Amino acid sequence: MKILPSIPTGAKSWGFVSTAGVTGGTDYVGGYYLFGGADWTPSGGAQTLGGANHPYAAHAMVVLGGASTDCVIRVTGTSITDAGIRTGSDTQDMDTSGGALNAYFETPKKWLGQVSFSLLSGTSVDMNYGLCKYWDRRNTDFTLLGFEVLGRAKSADNAFDLDLIHHKATGWTYNAAAEPDPPLLHTMTTDHGAESDLDADEYFAWKRANLATVINGSASEGLLYRVTTGSQTAIQFANFEVDVN
Repeated sequence: MKILPSIPTGAKSWGFVSTAGVTGGTDYVGGYYLFGGADWTPSGGAQTLGGANHPYAAHAMVVLGGASTDCVIRVTGTSITDAGIRTGSDTQDMDTSGGALNAYFETPKKWLGQVSFSLLSGTSVDMNYGLCKYWDRRNTDFTLLGFEVLGRAKSADNAFDLDLIHHKATGWTYNAAAEPDPPLLHTMTTDHGAESDLDADEYFAWKRANLATVINGSASEGLLYRVTTGSQTAIQFANFEVDVN
């Protein structure tokens, strides 16, 4: 008797549709990043990010643009816990002392509304700053076994790409003029090569199996997808899935 493989009980999926009227750009699925448009020099004064009443529920983060001697960054705003406890006018500090170029730091606390980054003490070092939200299977460790994306294009797009990001403290690249580059786990154009362009009204897919990537969700690691498009409403609909145990 042939035994068929079972679908992992930890399968997780998300739906996605391109935003109408937007001519390409970057979107996220299963989480998100909200970065400042360029880097920040802490000695130049505090830096705010986000809308005053928006429910981000995301960690604050920075990526260093050089070696840090003793730079401590304070994040100020309204925090929210996984138990639903909201604290206004809260703070948490990120001590970047000893961090090298591209080193990554994030607050254990998550934030609502507009947050403020400021230099609490030490020597200033330029850095990227932002908010991050990622799927960590409710703060538990897990293993990525595979993933699949299946969708339908609405318009042609030769700038289309998909990335699966392993959110973690290593693998970041600082960018002085724009957003930092996160640690990519798999990229569609790397797998598919030239056959990565979207044709209007055609289905598309991307799949990897037999993986065994450990994600330490209990230690601020997780997964999320990045979607890059170059045309308006490139994706009519798509489903993004990860299989884990």
